[in-house]
Amino acid sequence: MIPNAFVEKLVEFSEIEAFIKNSTIETKLPIVIFGANWCPDCRILAGLIQSAQLHKSIRENFNFLLIDVKNYEVNMNTLKQLDSGANTGIPRVFVFNASGKLVNKHENDLFRTVRTMHENALVDYLMSFKRP
Repeated sequence: MIPNAFVEKLVEFSEIEAFIKNSTIETKLPIVIFGANWCPDCRILAGLIQSAQLHKSIRENFNFLLIDVKNYEVNMNTLKQLDSGANTGIPRVFVFNASGKLVNKHENDLFRTVRTMHENALVDYLMSFKRP
């Protein structure tokens, strides 16, 4: 688990758009994750991301942006711009394709119980979006 992986900062949607654009310029798929440091699943996911980045294929194909929601009081408007139905339940993992289009809107809450998943679940999931 990674303590304080989610930086306490207000993130405007334009910053997410810039992250997506810069990632696609680097030919990497952008991954935006909303979470909080008090959330055990978010901390586990942050640790899995750090471990996953040791894999060359993850490092070469994906960029990650972790956004703090605190106690559902910060960055919620930004989260709702990606998923208008997301009121609670973190972490929320948003995957974008090479064109910057959100490709997993209806399963962005898949990792809310990451503590019950196999340790390779994140890598396997992300690699399913990798370009051939």
